[in-house]
Amino acid sequence: MRNFVLVIAGLVLAVSFAAYGPGSLDATRLDVTPADPRLEALFEPAASVARTERPDFHGAEDLEPGPDGRLYASLADGRIMARDTGGEWTEIADTGGRPLGLSFGPDGSLFVADALRGLMRLTADGWETWIASAQDGGELVFADDLTVLADGRIILTDASGRHGYGDHLTSFLEGDQTGRILMVTAPGEMSQLVGGLGFINGVDHDPMTGLVYVNETWTGRVWQLNPDTSDLDLLIDGLPGYPDNLEFDTGTGLIWVAMPSPRATDLEALHGRPLVKRLAWRWLQLAGLPPLPDTPAMAIGIDTDGHAVIGLRGPVDGAEGITTATLWQGELWTSGLARDGITVFAAPEIAGNNAAPRPAN
Repeated sequence: MRNFVLVIAGLVLAVSFAAYGPGSLDATRLDVTPADPRLEALFEPAASVARTERPDFHGAEDLEPGPDGRLYASLADGRIMARDTGGEWTEIADTGGRPLGLSFGPDGSLFVADALRGLMRLTADGWETWIASAQDGGELVFADDLTVLADGRIILTDASGRHGYGDHLTSFLEGDQTGRILMVTAPGEMSQLVGGLGFINGVDHDPMTGLVYVNETWTGRVWQLNPDTSDLDLLIDGLPGYPDNLEFDTGTGLIWVAMPSPRATDLEALHGRPLVKRLAWRWLQLAGLPPLPDTPAMAIGIDTDGHAVIGLRGPVDGAEGITTATLWQGELWTSGLARDGITVFAAPEIAGNNAAPRPAN
C-alpha cells in the first residue's frame, strides 16, 4: 500500500511539474465557435493566379492603397515600398524594425504599426514615434494594425499584452486574451477602447459611417466598433480561417478579410481544457506540432451587415498563407507575413446569389 501511495504521489508531482513548472504554458480557456461549414461553398472552385510580382519582396504583411494612387507594402526587412500604376516599385522609407499595418491620415501622412518600434509617422525629416514599443520602453507589446479616421484619430491594435512579434504560436496555444483596441489622438496620447481580446489584429473603417471593423484572430471573428462609444458588436463568427488584416473597400462596400491559415481544429479542441493544454504543450515541445493544414491564399468578402458575400481560395502551392487582401486597380492583391512576392488575382465577381447565410451568433 505504501508503494502504491508513493507511486501516485510521484505521478501527481510529475504532472504538476509538467503543467505548472518552469517553462510551462500559461493556458487559459478560450471559447471559440467552430468554422461554419456553410461558408465553405464560397471558396470553390480554387482561383487561378493572374501573376506574382516581385518574388524578391519577402513578408509584405500589409498592402495599402495610398492617396497618391500608389500601392504601399510593408516588408520584413523594414522597408516600405510603393508601386505606381505603371508597375515601378520605389522604396519610400525604412523603419528599422518590422512594419506591419499601414494607414494614411487625412493630410496624407503615412502611419505605420511597427511590431518592434511601435506607432510611427513618416515626416519630411524621417520617422516620428507616437507610441513606443515595450522593447523601447513604451506601452505597445505587439503593435499590429491601424486605421486613421477622418478627424485624425488613430484606431490601433495591440495584438497581445503578453506576447510580442514572433511569439504568436504560444499566444494561440495559451488562448491568450490580452489584446487591446486603442485610440491615439496625438504623440504619447493613448487610451484603451476595448481589452481582453484573443489576438486582436487587422482593423479598418468605413469612411461613410465612421464605424470600425476589427479581426479577432484566435476566435475566427470580426467585430464592429463604434469609436465614439467603445461599443463592440459581433459582425460575423465561425470564419473558416484565422482572420488577419482586413481592408474596407469603398467601391463595393465589402470588408476583405485575409486568412493566412484554415482553422486548426485539433489544436482548438484543447482550448476548453486548460490543464490538458498545459500537458500537451510539454508533448509538443518534445514531438513538435502535428501536421498543420495547407495554407493557400484565402480571403473572404463580408458586407457591413455581417453576410459573407464571396470567398477566394488560391491553389495549394506550398507557400505561406496571406495576411492581407486588397482591391486595387481592378484586381485583388494579396501578400503575407512570411510569404515571398505579391500574388495578384482577378477581382472576384460578386453576384447577388453569392451571399451565404449569416452564421448564428
